[in-house]
Amino acid sequence: MNHHEFWLSASLTCNFLLVLLSTASSLFLIRRLDQIVRARDAAEQRLIQLAFEMRRLEQRVALVEPRAVDVRDESPTTAPKPSGPAPSLIAVPNLSYQGEAEGAEEDAASLAVKHGDVWAMVASGREAAEIAEATGRPIGQVELIAGLYRQHQRSRAAGDHARAT
Repeated sequence: MNHHEFWLSASLTCNFLLVLLSTASSLFLIRRLDQIVRARDAAEQRLIQLAFEMRRLEQRVALVEPRAVDVRDESPTTAPKPSGPAPSLIAVPNLSYQGEAEGAEEDAASLAVKHGDVWAMVASGREAAEIAEATGRPIGQVELIAGLYRQHQRSRAAGDHARAT
């Protein structure tokens, strides 16, 4: 093999390797580009789904908002809370038995059993609105029960004081 043939075969081999390398690079780039296009298509599909869901939710909100405004206008619970103590909505009647202490104690025991959860919260110093929210009772009912509890406590304190003297 002469010098000229060696260089010719070396040149052809190098050219073949260059073609092979460029083909492999092209195939790699095509595959990567295909992955990018698929990812973009998936992202576009997801955006379309999200836009559809957003429109659907906006339609639902538009249907609910007029009802919510009507309920808010009629509901006293959504009014802004005053900074000070709320005025009592119900005047608690005087339920003393004028000397019938035994009947009063039985009634108080009955009320303590029936409304023990509210009485316990009143005793711990919780506000009527907080108790109403915790128990699910109307605030007026909670205020009435709290008033009965306070009245019972006052009558017990007066009875204890009378017995001590």
